[in-house]
Amino acid sequence: MKELYLLLSELFCNPEEVAVEDVKKKGYLLATYLYTLGNELSEKLLDFLTFYPPSAEEYIDLFELSPKCPLYLGAHLFEEPNTCAQAGVSDRNDYMIDLLGAYKYFGLKPDSKELPDFLPMVLEFLALTADRKEDQVRGRCIQEYILPALERMRERLQELGSYYILLFDVLAELLKLDIQKEEVKK
Repeated sequence: MKELYLLLSELFCNPEEVAVEDVKKKGYLLATYLYTLGNELSEKLLDFLTFYPPSAEEYIDLFELSPKCPLYLGAHLFEEPNTCAQAGVSDRNDYMIDLLGAYKYFGLKPDSKELPDFLPMVLEFLALTADRKEDQVRGRCIQEYILPALERMRERLQELGSYYILLFDVLAELLKLDIQKEEVKK
């Protein structure tokens, strides 16, 4: 599970910022492993890898500059403030403070050049905490902070007809398995 979260984090990053061939190789290895387990995730991961990497223009248009689907979870849950004064009191600030609190609870210090709701960072958090015993805090993060935003992001990608929806389907299934694993522990 940990390796899959890390792979997804890399696949959601700008391809110019990762070693694409290494990421693809890891993707094919994980898809093969999932296939041997009889897991349906392998098919969607393999389908996605046939399109990967996107062109720089495609990635930037979809996820970065005036993005059609920003990779910031809070952007899908809260309206953007119209003024600087509103930015200081927006609900998204509380959301990010809560995410930072969860990261701190697990002893993680996020990269300061990204906001805490940046999807690749959230996926790294899930990978790094996959084997931790503090499942209630982690479970709450998944249920209350991550899943609602991912559902909206997936809807947006579906509207856009983006093949990145395949990656969201892999992530949704992985989170379901993760939640089931957590519920079994209780």
